[in-house]
Amino acid sequence: MRPVHLRHAVLYDVASCLIDLFPSGADVAEVGVEASPSLFVSWRTGGVANHPGNIAWGVHYRFDTQVLRDYPRLPEDVRQRVCERVREMSRLLDFNYADPLASSLLVVDVDESVLIA
Repeated sequence: MRPVHLRHAVLYDVASCLIDLFPSGADVAEVGVEASPSLFVSWRTGGVANHPGNIAWGVHYRFDTQVLRDYPRLPEDVRQRVCERVREMSRLLDFNYADPLASSLLVVDVDESVLIA
């Protein structure tokens, strides 16, 4: 994965925690409006154009405004637990590269439940 260059501290911390779950060529971007940014990770599988193996994949992490607001004020150990919870949510994503009907865009909603200790 390429180096993570994100402005928003919450997105940066979460992306750093998730970085090893995605292919090394994946791009990480901050998308959306500044007041409620999202994290987007994208990559392309190998193969030739117009072939089932050549697919663009992406995961869109949408953050609840409460998470974005409260996370920076949390103690370090709690922030780490929040990142680990998002990581666990990400482990459940199924990237079935062999299935031509697989969903190549997945959405993870990061809501206030990740803040509960």
